[in-house]
Amino acid sequence: MFLANLRGRSTAFATALALGAAVLTAWGGESRADSNSLVLYTSTPTAQVDFFVKAFEKETGIKTEIITGGTGDLLNRVKAEADRPQGDVLWGGSSTTGGSQPELFVPYTPPESAKINAAFADPKGYNAPFDAFTMVIVYNKDLVPEAEAPKSWADLADPKWQGKVRFANPVSSSSSYAALVNWKLIGDWDFVAKLAKNFIIDHSSSAPFTAVGQGEAELGVAYEEGAYRYLESGKVGIVYPSDGVVILPGGLFLIKDGPNAENAKKFADFLLQPEQEQALVENFPGRRPSSDAVKLPETMPASSTLHVLDYPTSEAEQNQKDWLAKWQEIMIDAR
Repeated sequence: MFLANLRGRSTAFATALALGAAVLTAWGGESRADSNSLVLYTSTPTAQVDFFVKAFEKETGIKTEIITGGTGDLLNRVKAEADRPQGDVLWGGSSTTGGSQPELFVPYTPPESAKINAAFADPKGYNAPFDAFTMVIVYNKDLVPEAEAPKSWADLADPKWQGKVRFANPVSSSSSYAALVNWKLIGDWDFVAKLAKNFIIDHSSSAPFTAVGQGEAELGVAYEEGAYRYLESGKVGIVYPSDGVVILPGGLFLIKDGPNAENAKKFADFLLQPEQEQALVENFPGRRPSSDAVKLPETMPASSTLHVLDYPTSEAEQNQKDWLAKWQEIMIDAR
């Protein structure tokens, strides 16, 4: 009886050890990389995410969990989870999104990176840009005659536009932060302050172009793809400001110590394939590919036809916190 009980207790103890090991494996880190899944954090438009995730799953068989949110919110989530990462890829924002906190990500260079426009390449290797974007002025044609529409960023500072220009808060929008840097390049903080006097601030990147497209606002500062969503309606016009635009690579970052590290690489490899870049411009008007091998649609001007300013990537990343604090001071003064 004693031997039987001892054997029973030993068996139970071994079982408990096995269960404990299983739990540690499930939460511990590297062993999770062998799973057939991927956790994707993304601020990219839903239709685009669904389109490419479906194609990725079909090609690889890897099941993808999609978690959406604003770029700034998702970046904060990655930071909060740094001790035990739950996501594998952060897809959205711009190069400054991950560049501002590189300790949260790992460098990776997909095989197709050689086809990326040299201006979009990340010299530090953290960003694997699938697309690129610029900021534009969008106006409602029913509310603003074409002849009176702003032709430059400086035109937005005209007092007649006070309270008529929608702009997403750069504290929560990486695309708006790119616009802020764009304006700083043109006329430094004095120029930014003049523009701010006419702005109505939104907390979502989609709010400015949506308000203009639906006739709720005269003007908006919007990212290129968002402005194009309403182009076919004939209700909006798009202006590429004559005093200069910056064109930034979109953000695609692999999260450090993510649970499915190998699958994260496969996702980056997949998106940068020429076939996917071409599918981007054919299915999502206004999305600018990062690859030079893709033919642009007729409605999208090539970067060579625009007044393109050199974006100070390192400076914008290193000073992001201070520049956003300065922006908030300007907005308080503007009120």
